[in-house]
Amino acid sequence: MPISKPHSTLGAENTGSCSSLANYLDKENRELELLINKENSLKEINQFQNRKQDFFNHNRTDIGLVEVIDSIDNNRRKLGKKDAKYYAPTISFSQAELNHLVSLATDKKEVTDVWQLNSEELKKYNDILKIYIKKVMDNYAENFNRQSKGLHTGQGLVYYAKIEHFRKFKGTDPEVVEGVFKNGDYKPGLNSHAHVIVSRKDKTQLLKLDPTTKERSTQRSIGGNAYQVGFDRTKWTEKNEKAFDLLFNYRRPEREKFRNQNILKNGSPRERDVVNRKIKGQAIKIENEIKKEKTQLSKGFKR
Repeated sequence: MPISKPHSTLGAENTGSCSSLANYLDKENRELELLINKENSLKEINQFQNRKQDFFNHNRTDIGLVEVIDSIDNNRRKLGKKDAKYYAPTISFSQAELNHLVSLATDKKEVTDVWQLNSEELKKYNDILKIYIKKVMDNYAENFNRQSKGLHTGQGLVYYAKIEHFRKFKGTDPEVVEGVFKNGDYKPGLNSHAHVIVSRKDKTQLLKLDPTTKERSTQRSIGGNAYQVGFDRTKWTEKNEKAFDLLFNYRRPEREKFRNQNILKNGSPRERDVVNRKIKGQAIKIENEIKKEKTQLSKGFKR
């Protein structure tokens, strides 16, 4: 399932400027710039240049670092000194999900990391990821239940997203502790994910939006004016999973489904038993389908 976190600190305090976080999210571009400066081959330089990622939102895909900081830092009307000024959602994927997206971008080509994608394939892959992230932010906006106040989709948010394709090992990772990799080494495989910086206030600067609140959906009233507060994180994750499956025609195994994983972790013994039987039943069905295909292929060869 796509893992959707409504806020990740990444070492930055969100009661002030977003500049530290925005600069951190530009790190892959800086690393690519270092590679460019070491290269003499024009072909290699162009390849590295084409792999740089701009920030994007619902309307544009060419947004620079300075514009991101300026926009978020100036969208804070009536927020107090200690109030959160922005949040930093992250969206990560399983290897199976990333393999599926790569297959859509490459016409079923087998790829083990993004360096194997040519410029055209990488652009298509990035475009697919951007389509999904925009849908995630639509779901984010909808999940506040402020439609009556004019917030319907991600268009009503002030947000900037950044796709990253690499992750690095940390000193506490088992692979580093065991000496297989060093701290700071790139992790193998497909590691694409997205970071978002989204303002606490909507575009009108009239609505305060907090995805970290403990309330899921609560009606309140001030001066006779009713309004809704809350953010159901479970519902957001489920909607994001459903959006992925529908957008990309992904046949999600029962074991991968968020609802089933949640039951296996937090459900009663009876609920867990039902889910385990469902997972086992699907595995048997897939195994039988594979056997059937092999039998049909075998008959075809004999002819």
